[in-house]
Amino acid sequence: MLFCQSCSVWQKEQVQTGNYETAIKNAVIDFSHSSLASKDKVFSLTYKQYDKGVIGISILGDVNKVYLINGTPQGRVKDQYIEYDNKLFCWYDDKKEKDSNIIKKLTQYKVIDNVEVLTEDMEYIRDDTKKGVNYYFCKDNLLIYKKEETSIVMPREIKIDLHCTQ
Repeated sequence: MLFCQSCSVWQKEQVQTGNYETAIKNAVIDFSHSSLASKDKVFSLTYKQYDKGVIGISILGDVNKVYLINGTPQGRVKDQYIEYDNKLFCWYDDKKEKDSNIIKKLTQYKVIDNVEVLTEDMEYIRDDTKKGVNYYFCKDNLLIYKKEETSIVMPREIKIDLHCTQ
């Protein structure tokens, strides 16, 4: 009984209408209540607009650091974030201006390291065994969605049918 009450509380935070940003927030809310959320403090997020009125959101624990040399990031820095339940969810968004607080927030979560020189052991890490969740939302009703636990981030085409068209 307690489980259902807490479940309904967080589900009420999800929103039915909006765009890909709303779908991102809904995915973060759902993911934060999964067992995978306890495995990391920082998560990388990607999104994709599919045909058939579907928005895809992928969430995966992020183990990579951002390195600064003389205050300048080496490589591209994710430019948007949501902080939810003491966890940080970051992504790239070419449609928006960079969030001015992103560096401060990444520093707070110990994702940023100031270094004098980059070495080989500072390369991008990709762990193909790490599990994440891909979410597929109906664009016209963001409360209709399916999710799958996977290590593959946002496939080119989706193989599920959400029955989004009314």
